[in-house]
Amino acid sequence: MALAFFTTIILGLIAVLLSCEVDKLKKLSTIEKKTHEDKIYKLSLLKELQEKIAYIKDVEKVTDILLSTLRNFFDYSVISAIVIKNDVLLFKAHLEEEVGNDYIKNIEKSMLSSLSDFTQSLPGKMEKRFYGIALNDQIKITYSSSMHLPLIVKNKTVALIHLSSAKENLYKDSDMENFQELVKTITSSLNQLNQTLDTERDMSISLIKSIGDGVFMADKKNNLLLINDSAKKILGLSEDYASFLEIVNIFSPSFHLGRTINEVLSNNKPFMAREVMVNNEKILNILIVPIAKDKVSVVLHDVTDYKNKEILKEDLVNIMVHELRAPITTIKDSAELIISTKDTLQEDKKVKFLEIIHQQAKKLLGRIGSILDSAKLDAGKLALQKSKENIVNLVKTEMQTFLPQAERKNISLDLKVLNHPLPLIFLDPTRIAQVIDNLLSNSIKFTNAGGKIKVEIDYKVIPPTLDGLSPMGDFLSLDKYIVVSVSDTGVGIAQAEQRLLFSKYTQASNTPEHSNDLGTGLGLYLVKGIIQSHGGRVWVKSAPGQGTTISFTLPINDDAQNYYDEPKPSSRLHLSPQTLN
Repeated sequence: MALAFFTTIILGLIAVLLSCEVDKLKKLSTIEKKTHEDKIYKLSLLKELQEKIAYIKDVEKVTDILLSTLRNFFDYSVISAIVIKNDVLLFKAHLEEEVGNDYIKNIEKSMLSSLSDFTQSLPGKMEKRFYGIALNDQIKITYSSSMHLPLIVKNKTVALIHLSSAKENLYKDSDMENFQELVKTITSSLNQLNQTLDTERDMSISLIKSIGDGVFMADKKNNLLLINDSAKKILGLSEDYASFLEIVNIFSPSFHLGRTINEVLSNNKPFMAREVMVNNEKILNILIVPIAKDKVSVVLHDVTDYKNKEILKEDLVNIMVHELRAPITTIKDSAELIISTKDTLQEDKKVKFLEIIHQQAKKLLGRIGSILDSAKLDAGKLALQKSKENIVNLVKTEMQTFLPQAERKNISLDLKVLNHPLPLIFLDPTRIAQVIDNLLSNSIKFTNAGGKIKVEIDYKVIPPTLDGLSPMGDFLSLDKYIVVSVSDTGVGIAQAEQRLLFSKYTQASNTPEHSNDLGTGLGLYLVKGIIQSHGGRVWVKSAPGQGTTISFTLPINDDAQNYYDEPKPSSRLHLSPQTLN
C-alpha cells in the first residue's frame, strides 16, 4: 500500500515536471517564432525603405519616408526630425499621443544641442510643422525615454532623427540597434546616390568643357554656375574669371539675355535665337534650355564662318554665272552670225568665228571642269593617272600657252632650273599641268603691265619645316623633292588672307583695279588638292605690293632616273615668242 502511494507520488511529480518542460518549450518556440517574424518584418521594412528612397536626393523627402517607416517599427509618443536646408532649420514632429508645448520644447532643445555637436554652425531661422494629434497645453508631462541619430551624407550632417516616449525605460539596446540599422540604410542609399550623381556630373562637366560649342549654365538669381573654354573664347572673355553680368553686357541691346532667360524659366520651354551678333564680329545661334525650375543651360553655336561662306558662295555663284555666261554668249553670237550669213560670209571670217567658238568652248569647259574637280576633291574621288614625266618639259609647255597673254601686258616669263641633274618623276601630267596653269593664270591676272613672272624648278632635300615657320605643315621625311615656285611682281596678298588662300570659294582682296577680274574661287583649292594627292605640299609667301611666290613639292623615288643636265646649275631660260620651243 505504501509502495503504491509512493509510486503514485513519483509519477505525479514526473508528470508535473514534464508539463513544465513542455510549457517552457512552447514558450521558447513562441519567442523564437516572434523573433523570426520580427526579423522578417524588419527585413521587409528595410527593403521597402530602400526601394522608396533609391532615386530620391532631397533630404526632406527622404526624412519623411524614414519617419513613416519608424512609426511602423517603434512605440513612441512623438517622432521628430530637424532637417538642415540651406539657411533654415525645418523641424517636423508627428504626435502619436497627446503632449503639450513643454514636451516639444524639451525635444527641440535636446535635438539642437545634439546637432551643435555634429555641425559647427546652424541656421538661426527655424520652421516648425506638426502632424498627428493636436498639442494640448494642459498636459505637462515630458519625455522619459528617447533615442536619436544624425543623418550624415558626404561627411556632412543634414538631419537629426529623434524618437521619444512618456514611458520610462521604453527603448532597449535592441531598439537602438534596429534604429541604427534603419538610419544606416538611409545614409548608405543617399551616399551612393550622391556618388553616382557626382560621377555623372563630373562626366557631364568634362564633356561640356571638351565640346566645340560654347556652353554656360546660370540660375534665376543670375549666378554663373558653369562656363566652358569654348564659350569664353566665343564671347572674348578672360580665361580666369567670368561673371553673368559680364556675359549679358556682351550681347547687343536687340537681344537681352537676362530677360530671355527669365522668360524661358517662366514658360519652362526651350528657346532658340538665330543669328545673334556678338562683339560686332561673331554671329551665334543661341539655344536656352530650362533645367529644373531655377536653372538654364545656354548653348552658343558660332555660325560666323558658315554665314560668311554663305555670303561668299552667293557672290561667287554670281561671279561663276557671269563667267559662264560670257563664253556662252560669245559662242551663241558667233554661231548665229555664221548661220545668218552663211551664203555671204567670207571663208576667212568664218574660220575666225569658228576659232572664237572653239576658244570660248574651251574656256567654258575649263570653268565647268574646275567645278567638277572641286566636287571630286570633296568626295575624295579625284583619280590620278600617273606616269614617269619630265617636269621641265611639262612646265615649258604650259608656259608657252600663256605667252600671248603675257605679251599683251608686256610681262616677261622666265624659267630657271636651279639644280642638276633632275630626275624623271611619277605624276599625273594632266593634273600637274592644271596646277601650273592655275598659278600662271593668277600671276598674269594680278601682275601689272611691265611686270615679271619667274618659274623656278629645284631638286633638294626638304627639312621637316621650311624656314622655321611652315605654313604647309611638316614633311614626313628628309627625302628629296622637286620644288616648283611661281613668283610674280604683282599686287601681293595680305598675311591675314594667306591662311585661307587655299580654301574653297576664297578670293584674295586685291587692289581696286582688279576687283572686276575674279574667278570662281576654286583654282588654288584645286591646286592644293592635286598636289596633296601626289604626296606633296603647297605654300605661299607674299606681302602687299611685294609680289607673290607660290611653291609646291613633288616627291622623288630613290630609283628615279636623271634626265635633265645643263652645264651650269644656275642657267636661266628666258621665254619669249622667239626662244620658247
